[in-house]
Amino acid sequence: MYFKKTFIMLSAVVALVSMTTGCGDRKSSGIPEPDKIVPPENKLVDNLTDNGYSVETFDTILDTDFSGKRVYAEKGDKYIDICYELSTSDAETLFSTYEDKYQSGDYYIIAQNGNYVYAVSDKKTFKISGFESTDNVGQQDIRE
Repeated sequence: MYFKKTFIMLSAVVALVSMTTGCGDRKSSGIPEPDKIVPPENKLVDNLTDNGYSVETFDTILDTDFSGKRVYAEKGDKYIDICYELSTSDAETLFSTYEDKYQSGDYYIIAQNGNYVYAVSDKKTFKISGFESTDNVGQQDIRE
């Protein structure tokens, strides 16, 4: 009888500690997952091409030495400029470059979200591209 009560109490304590310390998946802990928010490169390219955007891909990122891939798409005055396959430190640094590049223009969002950096002109292009939300792990500026 004593063993059963101790086991039940111990189980309750373990369950409580697990809930309060954030054990479990990232979604339940409230931390966004950039890989689930940012569309994969091939999906992004397909979505934009299907919607009449001209799409270019690059193995270089602007005038930097950063390793990664860049996709730039435009349709009239609408655009998306996004970088994939960056290291976290390169993404953090590149965010400043994107802020400088796009600060004087109109944009909807400029973001460093995990290992991704992107600038998007408007909400419609953002949605067409395949983004799941504006949740972010990093830095961003959104203009409504």
